[in-house]
Amino acid sequence: MKGLILKDLLNLKSTFKMLGVMIFVFAVIYIPQGNGFVFGMIILMFAMMVVTTISYDDLAKWDAYALTMPVTRKEMVLSKYLVMALLNTLGVVLALIVGAVGSVIMGQSFSTEVLVTIGVLYLIAFSFGSLMVPLIYRFGTEKARIMMFLCALIPTGLILLFTQIKIPLPEATNPLIYLFLLLGFTVIMVSGSYLISLRVYSNKEF
Repeated sequence: MKGLILKDLLNLKSTFKMLGVMIFVFAVIYIPQGNGFVFGMIILMFAMMVVTTISYDDLAKWDAYALTMPVTRKEMVLSKYLVMALLNTLGVVLALIVGAVGSVIMGQSFSTEVLVTIGVLYLIAFSFGSLMVPLIYRFGTEKARIMMFLCALIPTGLILLFTQIKIPLPEATNPLIYLFLLLGFTVIMVSGSYLISLRVYSNKEF
């Protein structure tokens, strides 16, 4: 299991370097403006990298080779979800570091509202990955861009729907309620996604 996770992280080595440059540029542009957009960009960029790891595996025909070794299909699938958790957590840590450094430079306090926003984005990143992984296992990485676009539309559509039927959206006065609701939803979604991915992957032929 450790080897599978390490393999994915090593494959992303060049991607990490590119993201480092992008994060620096976004931070320089948006932090002086007091714009929290940079936090979302950092977290979602890292969230999308689990898709990249599956793409690399497909290009290298990794699964067919790996399954000849003493590695089970369950371990193969579980490793992707663990990699997703590591990448999402790394994205949040970097977002917190950028936010803290930005607050010091701008002479501003690191508010609770910002921490709640980062927490929500962290959970959304898990929801995003939970949608993507089983879809890619089922339909392949060739359709990944379309799937990513559709997955991005889902939360936007839900927000618009809630607005139309007048369901109150999160406000500064009650963010923790929505945060805990989102946490429960995310746990259920990740668990269901893993079971679906395992079933799809178990039936695949390489």
